[in-house]
Amino acid sequence: MSTPTAPTTTAPLAQKNCHCDLLTWKDPVKTGKVFGTIILTLLVLKTVNLFNIFFHVAYIGLLVSAILEYVGKFVVGEGFVSKYKPATKTYAKKINDEVLPLVAEFNEKFEAEIQKILYAHDIEATLKAAGISYILYKITSLFSLYTLITIVVVLAFTVPAVYVRNKKEIDAAIAQYSKLAKEKTSEYTKLAQDKAAPQLEALAKKTGPVGAIIKNYLPTRTAGSTVGNNRDASFEGSASASSTGASKFPDVPSSNLSSGTQEFVDETKSTIPESF
Repeated sequence: MSTPTAPTTTAPLAQKNCHCDLLTWKDPVKTGKVFGTIILTLLVLKTVNLFNIFFHVAYIGLLVSAILEYVGKFVVGEGFVSKYKPATKTYAKKINDEVLPLVAEFNEKFEAEIQKILYAHDIEATLKAAGISYILYKITSLFSLYTLITIVVVLAFTVPAVYVRNKKEIDAAIAQYSKLAKEKTSEYTKLAQDKAAPQLEALAKKTGPVGAIIKNYLPTRTAGSTVGNNRDASFEGSASASSTGASKFPDVPSSNLSSGTQEFVDETKSTIPESF
């Protein structure tokens, strides 16, 4: 009796990793063909004005088509182009049903991310975008667009192969430098906060009522600030509950004790003879 074998999923995995295999030169012949074709296309785009050639062929072909259609209708009553045209297929409906919904979904997500970056919903993401923009500004000021595309293509076909062959060393170096960068960032952030705090406090005091309002929105670091807002809220709730729910002693009734004592002293003085 043969035991059933589990279904294999090698085909989807192979299809999923085909691009990685292409960039890591797992099949040198296939990768070489793709890489050579892309480089050759870039060279052609660099040396030949394809847009000029396209529009040149386009106006000649359209002019010939119009003339043949006119001559056919004039001679035989039916245009030669419309009569002998090949079978045509429409792709608009397929694009509308399959491609455009994905494009619309991507546009919504892309717009949401751009707004988060532009309006600083996530300050860290905005700072990262500013850093990337500055780097691209410097790069584009040194290299042309064609040079950048060529560099990207060359890096795409070299960096993955180098990474796969030295994965362990590269991962260790990335982890080490990432940890160092986070430590330095937190250190500089704390230093900036410590230096700015006295100045903000002085500014709040100088501006009077406006400074008092602004001071309420400034972050304050206390001994329990690292515990979290939940504990603060719970502490406040318990404190208010203890102050309102605790038993209250009855107030001592007010009396005229001092006035009564004074009257007793006066009466005593009046009864004692003056000889004493």
